[in-house]
Amino acid sequence: MRAIRLFGLALGILVWAAGNSLGFAQENLPPVCTLGFGDVASVVFSPDGRYLAVGTQGGSGVQLIDTSSWQVIRTFEGHTDGVTSVAFSPDGRLLASGSDDSTIKLWEVATGKEVRTLEGHTGRVTSVAFSPDGRLLASGSADETIKLWNIRDLLGR
Repeated sequence: MRAIRLFGLALGILVWAAGNSLGFAQENLPPVCTLGFGDVASVVFSPDGRYLAVGTQGGSGVQLIDTSSWQVIRTFEGHTDGVTSVAFSPDGRLLASGSDDSTIKLWEVATGKEVRTLEGHTGRVTSVAFSPDGRLLASGSADETIKLWNIRDLLGR
């Protein structure tokens, strides 16, 4: 897989192929693609590099992009406010999204189905991250708390 460099901008994302041994794009190289989504808050590659998930402040959905075509193939809809953070589980099967609506949603990547809404924060969720083994999800919030969620218990797995 080729190396990629991403920049989140107020109105979209620029994607570059890495230009030198340090992995930084040459300043004079054009981007591989430019994706416009509004106020981009978070971007993350899936563990296998097949997908890019994009959360935006201006919308309540998460865009899933196929990195072979750079086309949006699915939108995960369900938050009632902007999406501030996105994270793939280590196996790439789940996507977590944190939102200004103070919730976290867990999604099946393959189907786009919402599998669970996590509630417990009283402020906007600013960050989500899976543990390396995928058993826990950490969330950080503007309510000045960090919560740990046991994925196996939540999904009955």
